[in-house]
Amino acid sequence: MKSMKLFLAASLVLVSISCFGFDRDKVVTFSNLPKESQKFIKTHFPNVKVSRVVKDIDSFTHSWEVDFVNGWEIEFTGTGKWDHIDCKGSAVPASVLALLPANILTYCKAHFPNAVIVEIDHETYGYEVELSGDITIEFDKKGNFIRIDD
Repeated sequence: MKSMKLFLAASLVLVSISCFGFDRDKVVTFSNLPKESQKFIKTHFPNVKVSRVVKDIDSFTHSWEVDFVNGWEIEFTGTGKWDHIDCKGSAVPASVLALLPANILTYCKAHFPNAVIVEIDHETYGYEVELSGDITIEFDKKGNFIRIDD
């Protein structure tokens, strides 16, 4: 009976942690970012000043958010790989676009010649890009068109 009560108490604690978790954001310095993230920013955003770096701590994982003084944002995975880039209506730097599968750029230029890519999400299935004009397009990992997301 005593072991049953202990088991139930432990289960309640685990359920509480999973439901309420230890989610929190912690403002950190640029040097706290994983080296891969630091290199990405220095390489592709050399002239944009970082205003804030946040370590987003969830129950079992963490990620990184970087805000720039011009309003742009980048999110990185816990290991430092870029996950989301939002240039707030401005064109994503060409050096970042060069990292995408070529099919994505070819499709966007052919079908939306007057638009620029302003936001990129690296998804498990591939990529989601937002163009100026609020057009969101999904591509697979190889850059093949999937659909326009309304």
